[in-house]
Amino acid sequence: MASTSSNQETSKQVATGESLQIKGRTMKLERWQLTVQVDIINYINAPDLNGYFKMLNGPTYENLVRYFWVRAEIYDLHVARLEEHERVLIDPTLEGKTREELGLKPFTCTEIRSNVMGRKSR
Repeated sequence: MASTSSNQETSKQVATGESLQIKGRTMKLERWQLTVQVDIINYINAPDLNGYFKMLNGPTYENLVRYFWVRAEIYDLHVARLEEHERVLIDPTLEGKTREELGLKPFTCTEIRSNVMGRKSR
């Protein structure tokens, strides 16, 4: 999977002020090549959730899951450090500053990041 800094993203401003980002694929696989496991009822013993699983299963759910995974990327400590380094390369006066002072969110843990319908999902 590719890192955050190497992906090409297109942004579009929406009425809410939130910026939508259309991400490119991070996998060589096509969406239709992924198999989505939808029959998990046999693995989970929770009769109260049967209605919920029936609602989820279907073409919309499978397509969203596939779309998410072909655009997924790992955001780990290495990528966070690259992100910091990139900011310092742009503005050398930021050398030695904290992530917050660089205008970045604190790194707390490794994440799988993706994008569905232009919205970031984590």
